[in-house]
Amino acid sequence: TVAAASAVAGADAAQRRKGYTAPETFTAQMQGRTGAGAVAGIIRMQIDRYTPEDDRQTITDALRQGGYPSFLTTLRKAKVVGNVVIGDLQVPLRWAREEETPKGRAISLVTDAPLYFVGGGRADAKPRAGFEVAILQLAVDEFGLGTGTMAAAARIKPDGQGGVVMEDYAEEPIRLTGVYRIIQ
Repeated sequence: TVAAASAVAGADAAQRRKGYTAPETFTAQMQGRTGAGAVAGIIRMQIDRYTPEDDRQTITDALRQGGYPSFLTTLRKAKVVGNVVIGDLQVPLRWAREEETPKGRAISLVTDAPLYFVGGGRADAKPRAGFEVAILQLAVDEFGLGTGTMAAAARIKPDGQGGVVMEDYAEEPIRLTGVYRIIQ
């Protein structure tokens, strides 16, 4: 009976983890601050599906081979995989990727437009040109609870070593706290 109980508990945990995939919705509190501005509020991330591997490869190849302009063009041609909502602003997601981690999942999301320019309202603010996407990173456990960060206005470029470098318009990423998966 102990072996049977262990098998049932193991199967239950496997079903929980396997069941947590798109479509799924996360919400979080967001908080960001610079010397010139601040942002706080609630964000909702609706993931209708995760980006298929072929599409992901096409987008990353465009970045590697053609830089940021090629990446943007290819990203904006990709199918919408969800959306991000802040207040009355809704922006399409063009990239959604999940990877298993020892503690749950790492979820990366990219929009096809910026969400907010933290500090961008100052008279001496840096130019907004080129900061044309938002990048969100979530770290959630097997139940969908966790934390994250967001570059609400960003650009990326190849680092010359096969990876990427992200430049955030804000001085530091916006913190996403109280991330949780809405049970549907």
